[in-house]
Amino acid sequence: MTTHTGNVRIGRIHGVGARRRPTPCTTPQNPLARAYAQRLLEVLTGLRPQEQLLAFATEDVYDRVRTLRALGCLRADGCRPLLQRVFDSAPRQDALEVTALIRVGARTETLAFRLECRALRRSQNVTWRFTALESRW
Repeated sequence: MTTHTGNVRIGRIHGVGARRRPTPCTTPQNPLARAYAQRLLEVLTGLRPQEQLLAFATEDVYDRVRTLRALGCLRADGCRPLLQRVFDSAPRQDALEVTALIRVGARTETLAFRLECRALRRSQNVTWRFTALESRW
């Protein structure tokens, strides 16, 4: 309901009380972070063999992936997990910290991981590697 009092209009103000979603935190490397999140999700759900992470993960992360995969936390009744959103930040030029939101059936799960840029031995090629992995399971 709106009332007029002279030149002042009193009533509902659009947008007051409405919550705006914060702008997602991303860097120019977000497509890279998203690709690594997708690869990790596919390994954790069994769509890719775990061995595909050998060159892209430290030993600690590889062991953590093995444990999470065995637990089957990202499996739902006939539902394939879906990567929804990926947020990333760059604490250093050669590091990315990433949070991925994953839809599993009716619930949303999160994965957080760190990528660091490393040079491969005997070549000038550079690759990003998983150096940390966090989950709530």
